[in-house]
This record gives sequence, C-alpha cells and structure tokens, in this order.
Amino acid sequence: MLAVRTDGNPLSFASAVRAQVLAIDRDQPVSAIASMAELVEASEGQLRLMMKLLGTFAGAAALLAVVGLYGLISYSVVQRTKEIGIRRALGAQRNDIHSLLAGEVVRLTLIGVLLGIGGALALTRLLNELLFRIKATDPATFVGISILFVLVAVLASYIPARRAAKVDPMVALRYE
Repeated sequence: MLAVRTDGNPLSFASAVRAQVLAIDRDQPVSAIASMAELVEASEGQLRLMMKLLGTFAGAAALLAVVGLYGLISYSVVQRTKEIGIRRALGAQRNDIHSLLAGEVVRLTLIGVLLGIGGALALTRLLNELLFRIKATDPATFVGISILFVLVAVLASYIPARRAAKVDPMVALRYE
C-alpha cells in the first residue's frame, strides 16, 4: 500500500505515481487507486448513513414529542374549564388564571426535562461511538432541547388558558 500526498486532485497524479512505482519494480502491480476521501467514505459511509437516519428519526421523535406535549397540556387545560369558571366567578383575574396554569405546566415540564436529561445521560454510552463531530454529552444540545420543550409547554398552556379565561364564568359552570 502506498499513500501519496498531493496538492490538487489526487487522481490526476495516478499515472505519474504508477510510472514511478513501475520504474522501481516492474513486477509490482499498481491497482485500486483511490483518493483518501474515497477510502474514508468506503470505510465510514455506511456508519454515516446510519447516523443520518438516526438523526432523522430523532428529529421526528422530537417533533412528535412536542406535538404530543402540546396536545396533552391543551387537553388538560380544557378539562379544567369548570374549575377556571369557578375561579373566575370567585374573582380571579385572567392573569391569575394564566400564571396558575403556566406555573403548574412549567413545574411539571421541568421535572420531565430533568428526568429526560438523566435518561439521556445514562444512554450516551450507547451512542458515543456513533457520533461525528459532537460529543454525546453536548451541553448545547441538552440545553437547546430543554428550552424547546419548556417553551412549547408554556405556549401549550397559555393558548388554552387564554381561551378558558375569556369564557364567561356562568357558561363555564354549565359545562359538564
């Protein structure tokens, strides 16, 4: 095996390298000429493809988790319409309703995020050898995803809470 460092396209020097090898030893065959990029791609290409697929599936899973979180919190707030109506009838202001629901959601979301980070850190040993150009415990990834989930949870509670806080208390108390 022979490796030659070149400036420019390495395959354009193939005939010159072949001629030099044959000048040294006429019986030495010169075959399977490839650039280093091609050799690396051949050895790492399948693993890289698997990681791209894994990244795509992870993105889809995160999207499904965000949509599921939004749906769950929205449903939970809608189920509390009667309670919100009672609070409004007793004098609670809209801001009180918003902060009550958002506070509960943020607290539960932070607990979920902490449990998720703990689980992710426990599973990083499985993925450590498969990652390229990033560590399995990359803080930016953990912080970014955590912030995304907290923001989605706050939005998921705010929009239905705003809707529920606008409902007339008498109408909200009639729903069963």
